[in-house]
Amino acid sequence: MLFPLIIVMALFPFQVALYWHAKQTADLAADTALDVGQVDGSDLSEARRVGLEVLSATGQVEQATVEVTIVGDVVTAEVTARPRYRIVPGPWRVTSRAQGRVERFVGAAER
Repeated sequence: MLFPLIIVMALFPFQVALYWHAKQTADLAADTALDVGQVDGSDLSEARRVGLEVLSATGQVEQATVEVTIVGDVVTAEVTARPRYRIVPGPWRVTSRAQGRVERFVGAAER
C-alpha cells in the first residue's frame, strides 16, 4: 500500500518541473500575442494566431486557447492550456496573462 505513494512522491518534483516549463511557454505565448496586439490598428485574430503558433512550435502544451481583447487603450492577452506531459495525474492547467497599452506614434507637437 505504501509503495504507490512513494512512487508518486518520487515523481512529483518532475511533474512540477514539467508544469513550470509549460507555464513558461504560456507566458511566452501571452507576451508574444500582446506584442502583436499592441500595434495601433492591429488585427486581434492575428495576435491570437501568433500566440497559438508559439504554443504549437514549442510542443509543451495541449488544448490551448489564446484570447486577445482590447478595452479602451488596454490590450490583454490570456493563454490557457494543459501541460502536454503529465506524470502525476491531476487537473494540471496553466494560465498566463499579459497586459499593456496600445502603442501609438506621438508626434513632436504632442510630446
